[in-house]
Amino acid sequence: MLDLLRQGEMSAGALSRGFSLSQPALSKHLRILRDAGLVRVEERGRFRVYQLDPQALHDVFDWVGAYENFWPAKLEELGAHLSRRRKDA
Repeated sequence: MLDLLRQGEMSAGALSRGFSLSQPALSKHLRILRDAGLVRVEERGRFRVYQLDPQALHDVFDWVGAYENFWPAKLEELGAHLSRRRKDA
């Protein structure tokens, strides 16, 4: 859904065409994205139009970036541990 919204604002109906979701499931996904601050919604008549909130994605990117140095070291430790286990087996 976020990738579709990168192309521009879309109604819930337009978003639903890209997925095989029931209406309640689609509404739940959109509510979660809205509650997380990743999308904004604007009511236009009887339609709700969704827009990507790029600032929220920047915040996520910054948060994930803090772990960028953490994971390579942990994966190396895991690889070394698995190598030792193979040698012991």
